[in-house]
Amino acid sequence: MADLSEVIKKIKPSIAKIAVLDSNKNILGTGSGFIFLKNGILVTCNHVVRGAHSAFIKFSSSDWIGTKIIVRDEEHDLALLKFDDQTRLPLLKADVQTVYEGTKVIFSGYPLDLNELTTHQGIISAMSEDITGLKTYLIDGTVNSGNSGCPLMTTNGEVIGVVNAKRRERSDLLSKVEQMQLGAIALHGIDLVEIYKALINNVQSGIGYAVPVCYVPEYKEFPEKK
Repeated sequence: MADLSEVIKKIKPSIAKIAVLDSNKNILGTGSGFIFLKNGILVTCNHVVRGAHSAFIKFSSSDWIGTKIIVRDEEHDLALLKFDDQTRLPLLKADVQTVYEGTKVIFSGYPLDLNELTTHQGIISAMSEDITGLKTYLIDGTVNSGNSGCPLMTTNGEVIGVVNAKRRERSDLLSKVEQMQLGAIALHGIDLVEIYKALINNVQSGIGYAVPVCYVPEYKEFPEKK
């Protein structure tokens, strides 16, 4: 694959780490997001901000910025966040007609609660469609917890999808484990729930998932009534 250093330099200012807090200002989790459609609008996965009392974002060269969750799309597991910074440019949308099995891709985000933007590469290994008609890209590449919400891109840095680290085999079972409270199961003083959650968050299946960029919801601002 070609040298990606210039592409990463171009996309880096538009991809953010997301931290979600509860009402007591405890961190519920972290994820990734990217500016898309227009300035000041960040795309991520809905599950990243589910249960959030507040959400903050941080770019590679910024302090933490407060955001407002403005759109939720449960069906496609997408969300839009609004933030006050008009200087950062949205990532460009790729021509999805050129996406096919075997297309080389990259995805950049903040996996495993890392503070540095991390870029992975792979290919579109398959393009699937479930019984409801929902299309999904399967990625031959390592997707980790925290990558959810990051952009799936061509090697030119143009967006073709939104990576979703929760879409996986037996996700229904794994979600039940993730919702269990610490202390629910212990053996010889060892909290098994904490171990299960650590294993789930750090497992690398080698297959990632992303929803096509066409599912990203639109957001239109209406003038305030006087």
